[in-house]
Amino acid sequence: MRGALATTVVLVLAAAAAGADLLSLEEALARARIASPALRAAEADLDAARGRLAQARLFPANPVLSGELARHTAPGEEQLDRGVALAQEIEVGGQRGLRVGAATYDVAHAEHTFADRRRLVEGEVRRAFFAVAAVERHRVLAAEGVALADRIADTARRRARAGDVGALDVRLAEVETARAAQTLAAADSERAVALAHLAAALGAPPDEAIGVIAEDQEHAALPPEQTLFERALATRPDLVAAREERARLAAEAQLVHRRGLVPNPVLRGFYREELLDERIVGGEVSIPLPVWNREQGTEAALRAQAAGAAAEVNRLVGEIPRQVHVAIVRRAVAAEAWARYRDAALPAASHARADIERAFAAGYLGLPEVLVQQDRLLQVQGAAIDTWRDLNIAESDLIEALGERP
Repeated sequence: MRGALATTVVLVLAAAAAGADLLSLEEALARARIASPALRAAEADLDAARGRLAQARLFPANPVLSGELARHTAPGEEQLDRGVALAQEIEVGGQRGLRVGAATYDVAHAEHTFADRRRLVEGEVRRAFFAVAAVERHRVLAAEGVALADRIADTARRRARAGDVGALDVRLAEVETARAAQTLAAADSERAVALAHLAAALGAPPDEAIGVIAEDQEHAALPPEQTLFERALATRPDLVAAREERARLAAEAQLVHRRGLVPNPVLRGFYREELLDERIVGGEVSIPLPVWNREQGTEAALRAQAAGAAAEVNRLVGEIPRQVHVAIVRRAVAAEAWARYRDAALPAASHARADIERAFAAGYLGLPEVLVQQDRLLQVQGAAIDTWRDLNIAESDLIEALGERP
């Protein structure tokens, strides 16, 4: 635990020295919810669906007001005919209810699509966050390797001046110093790539410096796997969105079917003044005959799309438990490996490194053996960092697969 705290302090100081904004995981997630371009696009789609629902609640046709004027002429006589008419298309057969119902499903689909986009964005942010934290830890380890190589080189030079070792040991120590510096440069390159990925996930501007604060956390035991399957199938927004899309397409197909079989009549009333001051008041009803075009093709297309949406629902019902199972297995394996590194390998490596350095300074170990053993210890510490990253990414994958925290 003290080693993890020391690593966190070093990361914070390094990021602060670079002028970066330090973000915890929760702060990074909150920022992504506000600034992520993917979420803003999904929010715009949701606003569009709400606009379509508002439009669906309106009458589909406005009243039509028309006027007419005609002139009759005869020898020595002139007469003007005048008339005004008002017509309105009337919805029948429950078409308005079907239209509003389809638009309501459309809004529900957009809401759950937005929630699913947020689920994916948060998963991407979590993975990018822990990738940056792991690269930062690798960079700290590489810097420690540079310092260690410098100390070994200084010791080799001192012992060479005393005649305890030859010039070959000094050259080997200088080669190790150059290799350690190259490892640090590679860590700087990987850090730039990881930070760019995190900045893109957050929607951060390109000139903003970002840093992360990541501490070791205890991962709680999971509920039974079957319980997690049931929770995922009940809460995953992409599955709910697919069901809403299937319902929307089915409702639109039903609306088209109803509109094709039961066309809307148009009611028209009129008033005219004609020749010899004759006044006429009347009305008429016009009904399109559904003989040739009953929108059969549109209905068939919508029902085919509804069948495709149903197939997507079935795919997700089968795929989601597999995703959850894989995430559970990866998390369990990574947690077991991290526990071994944290409780045994890392404390032993820390003590062994100091012992090896003291033994070399005292002349008990030769430089080749020191370099081999120190490299082995650095590999162990690097593997521990990778395992820590894998555990947190596996936890992120499980949260994404469930649609919520386990």
